[in-house]
Amino acid sequence: MILNTLRMSALALTITMAAVATPSLAQTTNTQTIKLFYDAISQDKPDLLDKVLAKNWEDVPPNPGQGLGRDAMKPVIDGFHKTFADMHVVNDQIIDAGKFVIVRSTISGTQVGPFAGFKAKNQPFKVMAVDIHEFEDGKVVRTWHVEDWLGGLFQMGAFQ
Repeated sequence: MILNTLRMSALALTITMAAVATPSLAQTTNTQTIKLFYDAISQDKPDLLDKVLAKNWEDVPPNPGQGLGRDAMKPVIDGFHKTFADMHVVNDQIIDAGKFVIVRSTISGTQVGPFAGFKAKNQPFKVMAVDIHEFEDGKVVRTWHVEDWLGGLFQMGAFQ
């Protein structure tokens, strides 16, 4: 009897540990989906956003002059690539918490056009970004983001 109880306890512990250690299908799918968001930005392919973002997606905070929804982000991507040659986003860490996916990234490029009121000096930059994406029904409905653009402006020579 005691041996059976110990075996059952060990089995329950094994199942619990496997459930905690194994990502759910939703987590795996959300991680794959969010990578397309960054591909859209890095590869200048704004139409990929249709696979990732809900039509009424909310960007918090929005970029200056950005409208509401998924389609409003598409010209932002185009603008980034006109302003920053060789712009690229690398996902340094992705934490998938089911409904929320947190991404720490590095954005890099070379400023070749005006940005935030500063003329281009053809200087490279590399900044950190942290994004929190909220998923519903397989698509991102809201993204909160913070980028170190002040550090980027220093690297781009904006204050020299």
